[in-house]
Amino acid sequence: MIVVGIGANSRAHAHDFETALAEAMLGAGGCDAVATFEAAIFANHVRDAAKKESLVYRPVSLDALRERSADCLTRSERTLTLFGVASIAEAAALAGAGRGSHLTMPRRIVGNITIAAAQSASGQGRRP
Repeated sequence: MIVVGIGANSRAHAHDFETALAEAMLGAGGCDAVATFEAAIFANHVRDAAKKESLVYRPVSLDALRERSADCLTRSERTLTLFGVASIAEAAALAGAGRGSHLTMPRRIVGNITIAAAQSASGQGRRP
């Protein structure tokens, strides 16, 4: 299973999430689910973008993000200061893909959105 993780800053607009998700899906070679920090003010935009693409939406708790922070390949000093997480996008992708998952696409910046992708440990459920 491939999960795209999404983060954003306060300047992101609703339509930006659809564009970023489309780019993430291209970069990851498709995806099965989309994940983000459940308490983010933009979480509803991520959910809506996932729904529009008929993808599963996985809200991720702050504790789950922190559990996967050490597995992130990139780091945002701002995100570390605010949340104690190296990268919301990477940690969300990893947490959404489950225990033993690994990043297949490190964090990329698309305007005011960050995207990343992770594959589940089993790799099962991946779209062709």
